[in-house]
Amino acid sequence: MKTVLYTVKKGDTLPSIAAKFHTSQSVIAERNNLKGQPFEGMKLIIDEQEAFGYTVRPFDSIRSIAAKFGISEESIESLNGVSAVFVGQRILVPEKTKHGDGRQTGCN
Repeated sequence: MKTVLYTVKKGDTLPSIAAKFHTSQSVIAERNNLKGQPFEGMKLIIDEQEAFGYTVRPFDSIRSIAAKFGISEESIESLNGVSAVFVGQRILVPEKTKHGDGRQTGCN
């Protein structure tokens, strides 16, 4: 994960900024005490995630998605600010990556 200082540009919205940095709207809002949409020129601290998009399918749950990708349920919940998912919902799934010290991101 990399932390960046981002200056909001004209036309930016919370969803577009979250998508750009592979993170969730709720994570950006919480990190910056944001109560509504950001405004042009505003500086945001963003923790860019190594993640990919996933569309929830019938019979998927956070548990089954976590198991499918070998990551923790908590990593999906915190990245997306959810405790449950529904069919058709687009979520971010953290990449399972190895660090130089042998630790893995997104793992159980």
